[in-house]
Order: sequence, then structure tokens, then C-alpha cells
Amino acid sequence: MELLIENSGVIASGSNPDLIQFYDTSAEVFFIDAGEITGVPIAKLNGDYSAPVLDDSVDVSPDTGISNLTIDALNGFGAIGSYLSGTSHKMIIYEFAYELDRFLDSGTIKLSGDKPVTSFTLTLDNPIDEGSDKQLNVAISEKEALLAPGAKVAFIFSMGDAEEELEMGSYFIDRSDYRVLGETVNVDGRNLIGKALSDQTLDENNVLPFDFIHNVLSTMFEHANLTTDQFLIETSTTQNSFLFEPNTTVMNALQEILKATINWKVEELFDGTIVVGSPSYSVFSQPGTYTFNRGTDIMTRNIARDDMSVYRRVCVHTSDYSVKVYREVSAFSGWNLQANKTLYVSVPDGTLELQAILYAEELALRLGNIGKIESFTGPFRPQLMPGDQAHIVATDGTTDLGVITEVSHRFGKKGYFTDFTVDSGGRLGKGKLSDYIAMITQPRSTGSIGYE
Repeated sequence: MELLIENSGVIASGSNPDLIQFYDTSAEVFFIDAGEITGVPIAKLNGDYSAPVLDDSVDVSPDTGISNLTIDALNGFGAIGSYLSGTSHKMIIYEFAYELDRFLDSGTIKLSGDKPVTSFTLTLDNPIDEGSDKQLNVAISEKEALLAPGAKVAFIFSMGDAEEELEMGSYFIDRSDYRVLGETVNVDGRNLIGKALSDQTLDENNVLPFDFIHNVLSTMFEHANLTTDQFLIETSTTQNSFLFEPNTTVMNALQEILKATINWKVEELFDGTIVVGSPSYSVFSQPGTYTFNRGTDIMTRNIARDDMSVYRRVCVHTSDYSVKVYREVSAFSGWNLQANKTLYVSVPDGTLELQAILYAEELALRLGNIGKIESFTGPFRPQLMPGDQAHIVATDGTTDLGVITEVSHRFGKKGYFTDFTVDSGGRLGKGKLSDYIAMITQPRSTGSIGYE
């Protein structure tokens, strides 16, 4: 017997190469390069192997110093393999994705600018699996469950036959609810920050030794069972050490640690990567500016005006008022505000007057023209994110500017819509006013046992 190879070619240089072809006929070649696993994605082959379209190589290595890589496909499940790293022999398990779009009834994804934890809800058709002799439902049943708590759900949007796909985030199921042999199933869940950081506690890993902040965070994330390809942390020159109660959640510890960095934040990218760093960190998704035309891009609109959080002046002061700086705040014309409505913000004793002036001017700028919140419903815009700036254009040429603070994407059989809220006092690329006030009033991290 003679085996004829019709097509052959060199994809990349490396050792222990192997190939996995996925359900949609796309594929990926894996091999070892410099002790790490590298993958080269291949576009859909559709049975034609003569001219594969190769994508850029990607680092998919969970370890370093790898050798003896083997990968095999398991029909109907995914891929399983192994490799040697140092003296440890480790296993690789990868489950193929199951497309649920044909079962979609309705769903929502909710994003908020002041919360790194985002959530989703889904209602799916749950028909009887005609290929099963047990008469079980397809999505979830008494015996089997694609939608078990902890299962990962990735949202990807595309239009028609377009090849381009837009990632809308990866989430993990918290809860699934269905009636036995019922026609639908309801599912809700949160992103990785919600599952891995908000739910887990530090336990025995509550002492974080003195080190650079990025190393402290990396150690804490690894204790939370996150792999190095699940998070990115900006390099910091700040050093600190921390002691927490064992029952402190990873998220609460993270928020405490970030106080030592002044302006760092945490965000989860659409691909599920947790990113921690300053707003200028290049990995963060950068805010954009979008223009909406009333009556065409916007279907419904609601306006709320409230002067409870509107001030005429701001005063930044120390506890004994030895440093005291006032600044005027601009407000919407026509609002009959009391002249002496002043926001007092106490900063730590020892703050220099020059620093207090800078704080007061920044607060006055942030407080300017706040108090007007507009909520809109428009056609589906999956790229819209909290922090983006909205430019609303009316038929008479007037415009409203503000930062989008909340976004809710709704999709399903009844259509695709995006609801979003615009804050008139928002500033592009700036965090919440309350976060800024907390930053300048916080003298130091209460959980720290060392500080430099």
C-alpha cells in the first residue's frame, strides 16, 4: 500500500509539529519554538488543502522549557495532548466550541463604566434532541448540560455572510434555569473578573511580600488560579507589601492595592484578558467618539435633570483648614442654583497648597455642567463601550456631548438594539468623579505593611 501526499509545504520551523482541524474546517498548526508552544491559525479549508491561508503565529504556550509535544483530536469533544516541562509531564485538554446561535431567543450584555464586572442573560430554545434515544433536551436536560455553571460563553457578532467577526466578550455561567422537557432555558453569568476575582478569597495567600506592584498582582492572580495568558499587568516602579484578612476577596484586595498606584484601573478585554495598569497603558481599549443623529440613529430618548449633585463651588482643604482652596464651578445656564452650594473635599494633612490648587481645579473642571443624564435606544452597535464619547446631533444643528456611562446590548428574535446612557459631566478618558475624590482623599493603603 502506498500513501500519496498531494499537497505539502513549509508553514514554520519548529519541533514536534501537529495539526488540529476544527468543526468549521479552519485549522491550526502547533509546534515548539524556543521551548514554547506556538500556533499558526489556518483559514477555513473547505476540503481544499492546496493553498492554505495562514495567519500570523501566536504564542499559546502555558509554560516555558517545553518538549515532547503531542496533540490528538477526539471526535465530538475537542483535543487532548501532553508535553514535558522540566521534570513535570502535563496534560492539555481543549473542548471544541458549540454554536448556540440557532437556539437564540433573546439575550442582553450589560456594561457599566464604574464596574469592571459585566454580566449577560440569555434565553435559548431548548428542543428535544431528535438524535437521542433518551428524548433529552439539546441545550440542557436532567442528564446533560452544555450550559452548566462555570461553562464559558463567548459572544461573537457578524452580519450575513461577512467574514469579519466582532468579539463582544467572554463570560462564565452563574446559573441556568429550565423546566424539565420545557421549550426554553434561561442562563445568566459574569465575565472572568466576576468569576475569578470577585468570587474567590485569598485564604492562606493573604500575605503579599514587599515587591514591585506588578509582581504583587501577578502573584495574587496566580494564587487565584489564573494562568499568565489570562492577564496583563503594566510594569510599575512602585513597591509595596500587603497583609489582608484571609476572607478578603481577590477583587477587594486588588482595589486596595491599586490605591498605591494613584490612577491604575482594571478592565477585561473582549477576548477575556484581564488588564491592570494606568489609563495610558497601550493594551487598554481606547475610548472613541461616536456621532448619533436624532430621529435616525436614535429611536427613543429620555432626559433626567437633577441638581442634587450640582455645585457652584468646590473647596479642597486639610482637616484643620490650614490649607483651603476654593474654585468656581460652571453649570448649565438657566439653572437657579444657590450661590454658596459648595462641595468640600478633605485631603490628607501635609498636602501642599500647590497640590490642593491642582486638585481643586481638576474637581471644578469635572463638576462642570453635570446633572443632565440622557438615555437612548438605537440600532445595534456592538462596538459601543462605556467611556466612549457621544456626539448627539439634532435636526436644527444643536449638539450634546457627554461620556457614555452604561451600555446594554439586546439581541434576539425581536431584533437587535443598543441602549446607552450619556452623562453630561463625563470627560473622555477620565474615570468616575467619586473614584477621583477617593484617590486624592486616601492617605495610604490601610492594608499595607510596607510602603515606598
